[in-house]
Amino acid sequence: MYETIMDLPLFKGVGKDHVSQFLEKTPVSFHNYTDGELISTPGEEVKMIKFIIKGEVDICNTLESLDLTVVERSGTGRVLGADRLFGISTGYPFRIVASGNTSIMQFKKEQYVNLLYSDKIYMLNFFNYLSLRAQRPTEAVSNFAEGDITGILRRMVAILTDPVALRISIEGSVENLSKYCGVSTGKIENWIENMEREGIVKKNEDGVVILSRKKFLE
Repeated sequence: MYETIMDLPLFKGVGKDHVSQFLEKTPVSFHNYTDGELISTPGEEVKMIKFIIKGEVDICNTLESLDLTVVERSGTGRVLGADRLFGISTGYPFRIVASGNTSIMQFKKEQYVNLLYSDKIYMLNFFNYLSLRAQRPTEAVSNFAEGDITGILRRMVAILTDPVALRISIEGSVENLSKYCGVSTGKIENWIENMEREGIVKKNEDGVVILSRKKFLE
């Protein structure tokens, strides 16, 4: 457990003494979820900071007006809710569902604030975490300014998903995907065929699976 906690992004650089003090002073709870079990819903207020310590989850960002959902699968170490603890919007922007048996470690927002004040290393980790997410939209718009299908979907993926994602899929009909990209359904179908031949995406009954986030964004 010590090694697991020390590998979490908001605990990077801390030693075992830090972890011992954290566990002594912080009421930490652990929750187990089974495959398909709901962990959080959109709009639910973020009162706890959560970490995946075992298993995987699907983070589902739904574009309600078009019935398209970007599903990001994340595994051990992923932080859930840290960027929604403060600010104007403090509700989850996505649905989180367990993929297989999953264990979550969590503790209250107030306890995390106390942790931030206890040592600068926690605060620096939190600043780095927030900065990465704050800068991502600007970089996505700058790096993927093309108005074609690939450019539009690259911006979507770059903004909504994390670099450590294990798998990404865009769920929805070809018709809705064509509306999002502002092109005909025929052009979307041709794009999918071409990207499949290149080994970048794979079509399934729900939509398309992006086989490698890194390769897709290169």
